[in-house]
Amino acid sequence: MKSLFLSGKIIKFFFVYFTMCLSFFSEGKLKILTSTTSLKSLTELIAGDRVELNSILRGGQDPHFISPKPSYMLRARKSQLLIFIGLDLEVGWLPSVISGSKNLKIQEGQPGHLDASQFIKALSVSEGKVDRFFGDIHPYGNPHYLLDPLRAVQVSLGITNKLIELDSQNKDYYLVNHKKFETKIKENMKLWRKRIKDSGIKNLVSYHSSFEYFLETFEINLFGLIEEKPGIAPSAKHIMNLIKKMKENQISCIMMSSFYSPNKIGKIKNSIPVHIEVVDTEVGGIKKVKDYFELIEAFVQSFEKCGTFVKNQKL
Repeated sequence: MKSLFLSGKIIKFFFVYFTMCLSFFSEGKLKILTSTTSLKSLTELIAGDRVELNSILRGGQDPHFISPKPSYMLRARKSQLLIFIGLDLEVGWLPSVISGSKNLKIQEGQPGHLDASQFIKALSVSEGKVDRFFGDIHPYGNPHYLLDPLRAVQVSLGITNKLIELDSQNKDYYLVNHKKFETKIKENMKLWRKRIKDSGIKNLVSYHSSFEYFLETFEINLFGLIEEKPGIAPSAKHIMNLIKKMKENQISCIMMSSFYSPNKIGKIKNSIPVHIEVVDTEVGGIKKVKDYFELIEAFVQSFEKCGTFVKNQKL
């Protein structure tokens, strides 16, 4: 009877010990939270399974206009590292999430607070006083820099260095993965550049200034914006002027993020022959692109579809 009792205690001891070990190794992984799914995908390509990774937003959500939910604060409370886009993209909701999390590790100025925009040179930085009369502008620069693969490499290096700082035991793993990512981007860039050049598209009309970095890198001119002011629906006068200019210059390719409804540009479509490409600007959007490479590939395919439309119009 006594031996059974001792056996039971031994079994219980090993069960508790095993449970504690599992808990220890689980907690041993660096817990990372990103603001967007594209940042999550980029981080995952570097960190792999060595970290616990989550994103505040889903791919189909417009990061410009989000309410700071308690569930976001709970995710932030459990994290050791917060990575966000910056350049005021998340200014309307992320500060409240950080504050509401009560997590000292991710507060501004702490090692767990990483603004990814510090690793790139921003475009469209405002000069002088910024006035809301001009719309929902980003005074520190356009925040859609991850749509440029070359800038994504710069950001990935910054993330790699931060991972090494917080988790030095996996330094070699992170460095190898970053090198793989950089190499794959360079290899793909040769193909992507050729395919976009072969598409024949040299000018583009966009709904929002989401593609500025991508267009600069691939040497495509942003002919015009359907938004008259950022975040504000265009006036009828603005649309009519844009239609006139597009017709005069034979511009027939329009690209817009899946955040916006194509119904917003029905007037243009009904007035001149145009091809409209609705694209995801975040991983996991409505078209369910799975990772960063699929996101950029989808962009390249959109230019090819636009090019096919233009060529057919000339036949």
